[in-house]
Amino acid sequence: MRPRRSTSPLRRSLALAGALIAILLAFTLFRPPPTSGPYARDFEAYEAAGATWNAGGDPYGRGVSRVERTIVGVDSSRDELLPYVGPAAALPLFGALARLPHPVAVRIWSGIVAATVGALVLAMLAVAGATRVRTLLAAFAFALIGGPATSDIALGQAALPAAAGIALALCALERMRPVAAAAGVLLAGMQPNLALALIARMRDRAALAAAGAGFAAFALLTLWAGGGVEGFAAYVRRLASHGAAERFVSIQHTPAAVAWALGAAAPAATALGTACALAAFAAVAFATVLAKLTPLDGTLLGIAALPLAIPFFHEHDFVVETIPLLVLAVRSTGRARALAGIAAALVVVDWFGLAQREPAHLQIFAQGLAVACAFAALGIGARCERADAAPLAAFAIALAAALPLAIAAPAPTWPDALPAGFRAPAGADASAVWEAEQHAAGLDTAQPAWGALRALPLAGCIVLGLAIVLDARSRRARRGA
Repeated sequence: MRPRRSTSPLRRSLALAGALIAILLAFTLFRPPPTSGPYARDFEAYEAAGATWNAGGDPYGRGVSRVERTIVGVDSSRDELLPYVGPAAALPLFGALARLPHPVAVRIWSGIVAATVGALVLAMLAVAGATRVRTLLAAFAFALIGGPATSDIALGQAALPAAAGIALALCALERMRPVAAAAGVLLAGMQPNLALALIARMRDRAALAAAGAGFAAFALLTLWAGGGVEGFAAYVRRLASHGAAERFVSIQHTPAAVAWALGAAAPAATALGTACALAAFAAVAFATVLAKLTPLDGTLLGIAALPLAIPFFHEHDFVVETIPLLVLAVRSTGRARALAGIAAALVVVDWFGLAQREPAHLQIFAQGLAVACAFAALGIGARCERADAAPLAAFAIALAAALPLAIAAPAPTWPDALPAGFRAPAGADASAVWEAEQHAAGLDTAQPAWGALRALPLAGCIVLGLAIVLDARSRRARRGA
């Protein structure tokens, strides 16, 4: 009897075609009307901070609004301060961009952000050992179509370059290239809350040396651009103030913010957030030891746990989860692959966006389909076939639960929901102004539906962590067989 020929290549090709068609629909027929305000809205804060730093002013202060008001699309009749909270090490770059006309600067920065998608994808495919053209196309589709990545590109967010820095550092360390690894660490420092995941990789001399060199460069830039030790201490205080200002607002995707939205009192929500952080750290440490995870797998697990462990995490920050998801999409099989597919549907789809942007419902639906199809197209080998349905099934179930919640409780967005002529107190600092803006726009409302929607990607991170451990154990078992 002749063995049955595997249909995997055909299925992968059909899945890739489905992903590309869904992407085409998402950005043509299903594309919602453009939102108000300037393009690459977060770059507005970066550019204003750079211009203020060039002029010798305080890039973290309220004075950046004077620059922001000059940008076409900003409503100068009200306070729309978008504060800069990034590291001082990035100010020389943003200061250089701020010397250019705004249209030129925003195009250059957008090009940089878009290019880092390629760096992230190529780095992780190299780590996973994938070389096929179909796999490359599917990986780019998966990385580009997810809600976090499209948000990063549309907002001009530094989270995407930082995630690319993490990916480059991991790839370089796997190939024993310390200089490239140090450069990756330095790039990851553009978003320090994401760069923390690299701590899990510090298990050998090469990693420690590369991280030390990258951190040293980051520290020197920070001290030079940020006013020395005193300036750094002031920056830490400002971070604490800014974190407190938006601890429970709807743009935060943290366990504490979700718990508060679901009805927990502020002290209980804060305690729960702390407990989740401690549990996440402990789980990563124990799983790394008990499952004998390699330095790479341990770091992937640390990335999966990151949103559960830090007190400041926005929707666009989930782009960092693309790193472990790409690796698992290529190399995992069986139950590990099924869990990774479920995680992809929960983490990479912008579930809260269903409540924030009603005109974008069809686009988010198409993006979710594209994510599921691209994940299936990334598999290699016949043993993946049954698990390929997992992301599509998870997406369908999550959508059935999320869409009614989003329709029943639409969420406001900043700055669209700000009252006309809104003015913050004259003596308030930048963090206090930002807090007043969030309150005036209604983003600090304790709405259980919003909490449930934001809980989906956090649940996905837990599932992703399980998939990473299971994949590592199954690969070790196959090597030992």
